[in-house]
Amino acid sequence: MVVLSWLGAIVACLGYGVASVLQSVAAKRAAEVVGLTGLALIIKQVPYLLGLAADGLGFAGNVLALQRLPLFLVQSIVAASVGVTAVIASLRGARLSWKDWASLAVLGLGLVFLTVTAVPTAAARISLLDDWIILVSAIVPAVVGLVGFRMKGRASAIVMSCAAGLGFTGVALASRGVGANGLSWTLLLDPLLWAIIVHGAIGMSFFTVALQRDAVILVTAISLVFEVVLPSLVGLVLFGDAIRTGDMPLAIAGFVLAIGGAASLSRFAE
Repeated sequence: MVVLSWLGAIVACLGYGVASVLQSVAAKRAAEVVGLTGLALIIKQVPYLLGLAADGLGFAGNVLALQRLPLFLVQSIVAASVGVTAVIASLRGARLSWKDWASLAVLGLGLVFLTVTAVPTAAARISLLDDWIILVSAIVPAVVGLVGFRMKGRASAIVMSCAAGLGFTGVALASRGVGANGLSWTLLLDPLLWAIIVHGAIGMSFFTVALQRDAVILVTAISLVFEVVLPSLVGLVLFGDAIRTGDMPLAIAGFVLAIGGAASLSRFAE
């Protein structure tokens, strides 16, 4: 099962990386139209729909990965999707500077550190009340995103990027919780399944509009920090995610390197 979880993490990384590229293409095509009309123009484009398909594949891999791997490791691997995009850009003829290659190396080193320090294990089961709290907490990114939607300029994109990151945080937490509850037909009645759907829809909507209003490097970097840092911290407290005894300094170093490398490469999500 651990091998399958690792395979899922790799699929998630690749799927999300490709999806960001396709969604950014669609967003830029409708960059001159704002508001709900602009959003409608984005989501009906073929690149965006293909991006959603890639996102779906990445999400399936993400859920599989969280069956046995801790949130701080899986979310860092997901953040590495911008590194995948950078490599694809290089293969397509883009010139990567020495800083870009250095960022890729830093990201890779961070993931190595996290890999050797993480303890692969199923998430601890949480209470039904905690399940519902995760679902209801979708109100937070929704409110933050609506505030940003009504704002103008760069501030609007920043606030909506935060909302997107909070939404994706909810998806990660609910996915880890689903792994603890097990996968069966009763999943349809699980609040965590609906939390994944609601948080995911909120996160994706505000991420898309934020891409339309400002540079992808800003939007991706902000959302990445939220969706990596917050789930990782909550996972350690709520789901019993564990770091090997005595390896905390190495894990922290790996975490910082992975986030720093991913944020530095976030311009390639365009």
